[in-house]
Amino acid sequence: MARVLVVGSDIQGEHALLQRLRTAAALPAEIVRSCRDLDDCDLLVIKDTPALRNAAMRMVRERPRIQFWIEDQHGTLRHGQGDGQAVLDDDAIEQALRQMPGAPAPIEEPIAARAAKAITRALREHLQARQGHAVLALDGLPVLLLDFEQDQMVVPDGSGNAELAQLLSDDFERLALHGIAAKRYQQLAGELPRQPLRPLLWLWGQHPAHWHDLDARLQRHARVRLLRWPDFRVLGHQHDSFRLCSLLLKRACSVDECAALLEISGEAVRTFVHPAYLCGYAALEPAAERARPPLPAGDGGGLLARMWRSVRQRGGG
Repeated sequence: MARVLVVGSDIQGEHALLQRLRTAAALPAEIVRSCRDLDDCDLLVIKDTPALRNAAMRMVRERPRIQFWIEDQHGTLRHGQGDGQAVLDDDAIEQALRQMPGAPAPIEEPIAARAAKAITRALREHLQARQGHAVLALDGLPVLLLDFEQDQMVVPDGSGNAELAQLLSDDFERLALHGIAAKRYQQLAGELPRQPLRPLLWLWGQHPAHWHDLDARLQRHARVRLLRWPDFRVLGHQHDSFRLCSLLLKRACSVDECAALLEISGEAVRTFVHPAYLCGYAALEPAAERARPPLPAGDGGGLLARMWRSVRQRGGG
């Protein structure tokens, strides 16, 4: 079901737009229908005026699951968010409307982890074990479906990775992770596209908030060890990240050691460690014990010296 809220148009214009959407998607009126409450709609369509555009941007930022389109003076529909604001032809309209899940049902499965620290721990465990399925929910509603076995995800509202990573970072402390069965995962995912999971987690991990505990351990000279090469899609052309991977696969190092050996800043090291840790690519080890300074010899020259003198005296030396 696609529930559409049209803003800035009269009744006749709204009816014409809804009929156009139904025709493009080959869907009946009971599937593509008008909606009056923003919190209940799946799609917001506005007439292209500066005031409406600014108001709509504020509204959808607070409701990230809602899709936002703009109808210009020529009747052309465009995405309301993103740099490209690509034109929506009939094929794009059909694809978007058919993938709209309508109002998601609240997740009833028990909460396995809540808030940043516990969710980070649970994600790392599942990613390393490559077992299970889960839902990340915000206020009881699904934000992200996770398939740890296939290393995939499904985004119920179709948000892009950058937008979703920002949402997850902003609301990390309010998120809840629910473990679900594989059959339930398939039911919730439906026909929505499956996407690689790690690129989103990497983007999420690059946001600076919520890493206070991890940074405190790094500050105490905990050593970082890389467990495996990250997905090359997350590394891109980041030369320093490749160098850090090569180093940390060979030996565990503290942030200071990485910075000194590779001649990069400590901040650059932490910027790599945060997402690598969230993705389960990296683990922390205790700080290396510093070599103890030798005990002072004292007046007698120490135990070894006294033993040597005793041997010489017995031998008449």
